[in-house]
Amino acid sequence: MKLAGAAALLAACSLAAAGPAAARTAADPYAALLAPAGTCAADTELGLSQEAASRVMLCLTNYARAQNGLALLKPAAALQLAGRDKLAADVSCSEFSHTPCSKPFTAVFAGYLAGARGYDVGENIAWGSGDLGTARETMTDWLHSAEHRKNILTPAFRELGIGYLPNQSFQGYDATLWSQEFGTRTPAAAHRAARRR
Repeated sequence: MKLAGAAALLAACSLAAAGPAAARTAADPYAALLAPAGTCAADTELGLSQEAASRVMLCLTNYARAQNGLALLKPAAALQLAGRDKLAADVSCSEFSHTPCSKPFTAVFAGYLAGARGYDVGENIAWGSGDLGTARETMTDWLHSAEHRKNILTPAFRELGIGYLPNQSFQGYDATLWSQEFGTRTPAAAHRAARRR
């Protein structure tokens, strides 16, 4: 069993705020990975519903993967729950961490991993206040971070769950928290059936 590494990035340290979009695009090696404005509906909006947040982040993520010739990720309910649980733990423990409250990294993946013979999981987390909490700003930050970009562009990942908590009082800010929970798994039954052939 392998765990994909992930580092935490505060969306408040946004690289997207560095200058005009045109100037960033010309000198930005990762600009081609970010969906053009208007491609993913609501990517610049705050206070989205969970469904809308999941849809827009999946769109942004799959756009980046498509630019690299990778398979598109499919939504997975168990990974969606993992994302919500991770962010809820971050808020309740008042820490921004992949292991909030000293829980093991894979604790939130229990439902996804149940019955799996093999798996690979990864996670990106972010938070931002004001406009830095939009899906577009969050994805921009992740694409400019080597560890986060690696998770987004890992060919082995096949499924994605999105955690999203808007309007949270977090570390002294009115914040929006995001997570991407990546995974691929081989169910034990599928593995046994393959061996019988």
